[in-house]
Amino acid sequence: WSHGSFGYFATYSIGSLYAAQFFDAMEKQNADLETQITSGNNLTVLKWLQDNVYRKSRFYNSEDLCFAATGEKLNSKYFMSYINKKFRAGFK
Repeated sequence: WSHGSFGYFATYSIGSLYAAQFFDAMEKQNADLETQITSGNNLTVLKWLQDNVYRKSRFYNSEDLCFAATGEKLNSKYFMSYINKKFRAGFK
């Protein structure tokens, strides 16, 4: 940011919002997703992204792609849930 690229912050932030919502949708379809990832198995994540994001991304804008992948428009509640889970765990 020291060289004036402030526009990048917004893209990182929006990407984080999408990632949290996509991950929530993945978890709803795969109850043991976190266990798979922890054990080093990322195939479920890859397959979900291929089926729900990668194959559709050239046909939709980002808002419509999010709806097609998750069933709802971009919603910050998923990111807030992720952040609360991540950071509050250390303060118990």
